[in-house]
Amino acid sequence: MNLVTRAEWRAKKPTSAYTRLSSTRGVKIHYTGGKVPADLAEPGNHDRCADLVRDIQRMHMSGGRGERYIDLGYTMVCCPHRATFMGRGPHALPAANGAGLNSRHYAVLALVGSSGFTRPNDDLLHALVDAIEYLREHGDAGREVKGHRDGYPTSCPGDPLYRWVRAGAERPAPLM
Repeated sequence: MNLVTRAEWRAKKPTSAYTRLSSTRGVKIHYTGGKVPADLAEPGNHDRCADLVRDIQRMHMSGGRGERYIDLGYTMVCCPHRATFMGRGPHALPAANGAGLNSRHYAVLALVGSSGFTRPNDDLLHALVDAIEYLREHGDAGREVKGHRDGYPTSCPGDPLYRWVRAGAERPAPLM
């Protein structure tokens, strides 16, 4: 797993303490829901992934979605270069699943959007599986892997990513 720590992506400190979770039923997969640069997955563009994570954290903490969060709302964020950015981390209540739903599942964001870069590449899918496995090992996450739309009225995580979730959220097969 290529884990990018909060210090490495230069995260802001949360404005207050996280609510602790002892375990969850599993993980819910999210997408940005907006435009992600179409060329984000190109090998030389990995530095832009950290920029996006910081932008999302800034938006969440400033109330850009109508509510101020104490930090980035996601447990972890995965990018198309097979890197996984630590968000709130294991055993911390996320803020991205919807009212009343955050204590049931960790929230893992894929840096894929509704326009631009919309179809997850294999490296992004590997990073998502890495995050799921990490949260099972370090956060007592259960076996469920669902999309944000499972239980909340949204198009998230987008149709291409949701098809992968519904098909079992499996690690992509190695190239032959």
